[in-house]
Amino acid sequence: MIAPPAALVARFGSLTAADVTALDAAAAVSGVEVAQLMETAGWQVARCVHAAVQEWNGRRIVVVAGSGNNGGDALVAARHLLAWGLSVETYVVAHPERWRLARLTEPLRRLGIQVTIDTAAAALLERLGSTSDTVVVDGLLGTGMTAAPRPTHSQIILAMGTASVVSVDIPSGLDATSGKPFVPTVRARRTCTLAAMKAGLWTPAAREYAGDIWVADIGIPQVAWRLIGQPAPTGVTVGELLPVSTHT
Repeated sequence: MIAPPAALVARFGSLTAADVTALDAAAAVSGVEVAQLMETAGWQVARCVHAAVQEWNGRRIVVVAGSGNNGGDALVAARHLLAWGLSVETYVVAHPERWRLARLTEPLRRLGIQVTIDTAAAALLERLGSTSDTVVVDGLLGTGMTAAPRPTHSQIILAMGTASVVSVDIPSGLDATSGKPFVPTVRARRTCTLAAMKAGLWTPAAREYAGDIWVADIGIPQVAWRLIGQPAPTGVTVGELLPVSTHT
């Protein structure tokens, strides 16, 4: 694998999956809780999706959220997208009685966004049937992926194959550290990665799955970067949402 130029890594960062976990914990120690980061991340994802909708002439947004933090980011994004006048519906792939982020889905329902929480893929597969004017927000699986997606997740990933997809942080099914695409992996037209580039996104193997990559500042404090022994990316600051060139 050809390493990206040091200048690009210094500007945009390069986090492994373990780094992401450590950084979240360090941010919490520094006084910035995951819920606060999720709010900022969701706003940045919404900005990225809004731009994509305008570019791709999308009229309908389907948010696909998993049970992890990037699913929460996607749900926060849904709220902002609705506030900006877009048509949004959400599907949460989780057991209704075990869903731990009701604080995010209940406000969506009160705002009139259609929300389905279910472990079965059938309802979502039907929604993805008409994709010509649909932009799908992929918040299904996050940076913790270490093996191929489970069957239900695989069905959903395959159904996204004909849609215009914006992935949250990393395309579902892609290994954030190595860039290895498991079978199947979402083929996104755009990826909005959060806080810093993920190490795997720099690899040639990941490029055909990530599409255009944007990196977003989500308010990680400088002290948190110091706690994990890494310099903060110099370009990912003051609320920036920046396109990243991965050509090396």
